Amino acid sequence: MPTLAVNTLLQIGGDPKQIERILWIDAGRVHCYVINIIADRSPELRLIQDIERGLQEEVIHVVDDQWFSLICEEFLSEKARVQMEGAWGAIQELVDNEPAIFDQHLRKRLIQEASRLSGLSPKTIGRYLKSFWGKGKVKYALAPSFDKRGGRGKTKASGQAKRGRPRKYSQDEGINVSMEIERIFRVSLKKYYYTSKKAPLKFAYQKMIQEFYSQDSKIENGVKMPIIHDPNELPTYAQFKYFFRKENNIKKEISTRYSSKKYELLHRPVLGSATAEAIGPGSRYLLDGNSFDLYLVSRINRNWIIGRPCLYYVQDVFSRMVTGIYVGLETSWLSAAMAIANCCEDKVEFCKQYGIDIRPEEWEAKHLPETILGDRGELFTKDAEMLISSLHVKIENTSSYRGDLKAILERHFRTTNDLTKMMLPGNINPDFRQRGPSSHDYRLDAKLDLYQFAQVIIRCVLYHNNHYLPNYPREEMMISDDVESIPSKIWQWGVKFRSGKLREVPKEVVLLNLLPTAECLITFQGLKFKGLFYSSHTALKERWMEKARIGTWRIPVSYDPRNLGTIYLRGIGEKGFEPCYLLSQYNQFNGRTQEEIEYLQEFERMQKAQHAEKELQPQIDLITHIEAIVQEAEKQTKEQQIPTSKAEKVRGIQEHRNFEKHFIQNEDSIHAQLGTEEQIISKNKPNSDIMEDYFNDFNLLRKAKREEGEYG
Repeated sequence: MPTLAVNTLLQIGGDPKQIERILWIDAGRVHCYVINIIADRSPELRLIQDIERGLQEEVIHVVDDQWFSLICEEFLSEKARVQMEGAWGAIQELVDNEPAIFDQHLRKRLIQEASRLSGLSPKTIGRYLKSFWGKGKVKYALAPSFDKRGGRGKTKASGQAKRGRPRKYSQDEGINVSMEIERIFRVSLKKYYYTSKKAPLKFAYQKMIQEFYSQDSKIENGVKMPIIHDPNELPTYAQFKYFFRKENNIKKEISTRYSSKKYELLHRPVLGSATAEAIGPGSRYLLDGNSFDLYLVSRINRNWIIGRPCLYYVQDVFSRMVTGIYVGLETSWLSAAMAIANCCEDKVEFCKQYGIDIRPEEWEAKHLPETILGDRGELFTKDAEMLISSLHVKIENTSSYRGDLKAILERHFRTTNDLTKMMLPGNINPDFRQRGPSSHDYRLDAKLDLYQFAQVIIRCVLYHNNHYLPNYPREEMMISDDVESIPSKIWQWGVKFRSGKLREVPKEVVLLNLLPTAECLITFQGLKFKGLFYSSHTALKERWMEKARIGTWRIPVSYDPRNLGTIYLRGIGEKGFEPCYLLSQYNQFNGRTQEEIEYLQEFERMQKAQHAEKELQPQIDLITHIEAIVQEAEKQTKEQQIPTSKAEKVRGIQEHRNFEKHFIQNEDSIHAQLGTEEQIISKNKPNSDIMEDYFNDFNLLRKAKREEGEYG
């Protein structure tokens, strides 16, 4: 049985109107005074044993106190505070005079005396006393409830008299808003305001007047024009707007005018914390990618601007540590897979590839998580099934356009952008297209290449993972263990006390399952892939290149788009894969990303196409010159041609060749003896003695040969 005390509330017989508060108990706990806090009654005397008997028989019940006056004084207005102090000053001596004030006859005399001293009426003082007793016997029970006065927000009965203030600039009274007018308001709002057209409220009011308050019409220029009622018979825009504000629902407004997703993203109440969903490191990773507001140049030719990079982050929810990154030129599953694969890499070795030396404790993450949360983008593909089936990682996706469900990672993107934007040349300037002399094209300022931008991002990640997070919600155990709100410190503490979700998987296994797959062509020149040629131990040992001269074939490979210097043959070797390396003549592509190589190859194809157009005219000129030379040769041959048989003409080829050889050798020796151009020119003249003797000898030889043939 509960203990009875002053201010205990008792409900008699289960009647909600019979609730009494105990005001006073005598020292012997025989009698007490109670007051009905629902009905307007004075204190009454009760026996304690009667109340206890009622409690035992469950006729009387102790109920929770919902009527106790709990008011913060700092929230009281000056007027309310003055009124409260005045009432307290009038009854303070009365309430201290217990139990005499509870006796009906004594109370009347005491109230009259207090009325004389305070100047207030006995009725007012009696009302103050009942309020004081009914609301818990505290001074704040006397504070006026101004917020409950006037019926703010409540619908008033519509009578003949016009409600509201009179109009300031018109003598017309206007009309009251009746239930029928409210119905018209609702129909008009639904029809013209709560739509995807996003019409302003004023337009909805105007359409309402046009549709519901036009009495006639007229024809103007062939158009039927409505004539609205007299202004004194129309609801005003102020009344329409007041009704809208009174009944408007922000969720309904945003969902109907924009979309329910926008409401969930920007306008819903945020009552939870993402950290509560993760019990330790690796419970849940967040993955997202975005284009960075920066233009880059090519590593191969720094005069080439290659556009904006794409940045992928993987972040642990529990510790806020960034566990994986990828910097590339496209947003796709391939890029997301590279970011996930980076989660399993040794970060000391990874940073060393970019010329950055770190200690292991600065970036310890090299594990796969239990769950990865994406945004119906890269992880919402069949390619992601490999993570589930082979690596046993759960994949979750948020609703589309719900970046707020990955608010931790979205905030990190903005922080990185804000932290680096002003320092990086080529950052996007939103004022670029504005007119004026200052509209400089920011793309021309690009100086960083993809490798250097990755260095910047790694530095930003190292800073984030090792700096204080002022808004991190530390748990009680973290506070007791003096764990600082630093991602790396939280990670280390979580691994020690909240481990069990992290899984260490060899990088090769992750790469084999996550790296994109394709086919390479076995040719006599090597293993052809993406326009490059490779070789491997097995290919050389089994003489694949020699066999490819008979016929080519294809085999499956995996490749890392971050570095096409090495590809991996699938299903070959003890580990199930074997690396293939670029041939020496393609070393200029070693360490280059797929995007860089494809960009270079595309640029070369573009140059070939441009030169092909330029080479057309020289090719035509060459053909023309050759044809002219052939025509001249045919003309000379026709002039000197001697009628002979085909057999005779073919029979002397070797002799003619030997004679021509002697002729050329003799001509070359003459050129060597005559050093000046004038002597060479004179040598070639028909009346030259040397040439004349030479050709005479040649004619004699031809004649002798012909006679020998005739008589032999």
